[in-house]
Amino acid sequence: MVQEQTIQCEAIHPTFGAEVRGVDFSKPIPEGVMEQIRGALGRYGMIVFRNTGMTDDEFVSWGGRFGEIAEQPPSRRFETKNLGDPSNLYLDGSIVKPGELRWFLAKETGLFHVDTSYDARRVRLTGLIARQLPPAGTGGATEFGDTRTAYEDLDEETKTLLEGKVGVHSHFHSRRVALPTFPTFAALDPWDYPMSKHDVVITHRGSGRKNLYIASHLHHIDGMDAEESSVLILRLRKMVEQDKYVAKVYYKQPGDVVVWDNTAVVHRAGAGEGDGWAGKHVRDIRKWMVFDNTPEEWGHNDKGTKKHLAGPIIQAKHDELYGASGKVWDFDED
Repeated sequence: MVQEQTIQCEAIHPTFGAEVRGVDFSKPIPEGVMEQIRGALGRYGMIVFRNTGMTDDEFVSWGGRFGEIAEQPPSRRFETKNLGDPSNLYLDGSIVKPGELRWFLAKETGLFHVDTSYDARRVRLTGLIARQLPPAGTGGATEFGDTRTAYEDLDEETKTLLEGKVGVHSHFHSRRVALPTFPTFAALDPWDYPMSKHDVVITHRGSGRKNLYIASHLHHIDGMDAEESSVLILRLRKMVEQDKYVAKVYYKQPGDVVVWDNTAVVHRAGAGEGDGWAGKHVRDIRKWMVFDNTPEEWGHNDKGTKKHLAGPIIQAKHDELYGASGKVWDFDED
């Protein structure tokens, strides 16, 4: 009888996150091992694998074992389907520089958010793989916030207030939160474009714990006074930003992978460190996303609603205001 492989999990933070060892990515992963990985993801909310050696095709194929992969527009930088490109590269291989539209677009990734909360059909999981990294000591990490523990730490009055509340999300809104006075973003009113609705408090399927489903995309809470809603959203966002809820993951070498559950954690791009990497060094990371695939995945939206792409609208407005730059890249909508 062949003994089944067993994974080992080393906690990254006292309340969530783990580095997983004992998975051999060089050959097909047995279903029993996948079940252990899924269980670890449910428990920890975010898990890290080092030096996996996976190709892009293998990475996306592995992602499909967690559920239905969310379709993404075809990349013009690499051939693998349904692989997003949140790198800092243009199609010609040049690095995004300060003052360029893509530089400004990336600012929202520095705010805690969940992927696709602004879509009618939300994703649950996101996987990132490192391909080329900036020099050690310059930053480039991904930070995560533990929204399950943050919910549990709320006072009972706030928990009661949030029960049954519906959050309304917009990708145009999070751009404005990141850069309120940038003319291109200021010219695009979120109210003029589709928004999506999801419960503010959800039950995490992987653990049965309640979770704050909040993000920088959260524009307002349905049915609340506008000022009251804004104050509450900011309070919740600031709560999760406290150090006691935050874990930082550094990519140590190409092939490192991090997978997280957007219904259990929030994430953001870590700030530069030392001399910084942004505008100077390549940070090539690629991602897949997996739909929620639960009865709650469509939230309070019409099932079948098509994804609304904000990127091309923002590009068109920017070109209208400043003229076309000639820079070409694949829009990453998340």
